[in-house]
Amino acid sequence: MKSFIVSIIIAAVVIAGSIMYTHRLETISDKLIAINDAVTERIENEQYGEADEKIQELDEYLEEQREILATTGNHQELDNIQIYLAELKRFSVGQMKTDALSRCQVLDFLFRHLPQDYRVRIENIL
Repeated sequence: MKSFIVSIIIAAVVIAGSIMYTHRLETISDKLIAINDAVTERIENEQYGEADEKIQELDEYLEEQREILATTGNHQELDNIQIYLAELKRFSVGQMKTDALSRCQVLDFLFRHLPQDYRVRIENIL
């Protein structure tokens, strides 16, 4: 009986931790999406100087959150975000609107995908 109670407590702690981590990831994801949307809007309006500032903000925020994202996150996904962000910077500096907008769309997908694998769902537990 004692081991059963300990197992229940451990399961509750794991689930509670997962819920808290997922909430944090969703918060980070939402902020990254909002900044990326601002970048997209500025590139669509061909305001490349302002877009570059927002890209820098995106890069800095991502770097601030790197520890949390790398803790249990998919490192390949984080590397892909860094690659597409680097490409976005170059395309924005070169005022390559179509390519920059393409990278914004890819980043939007990746930012939206960040918390999906960590939601408490039966398929993520089994």
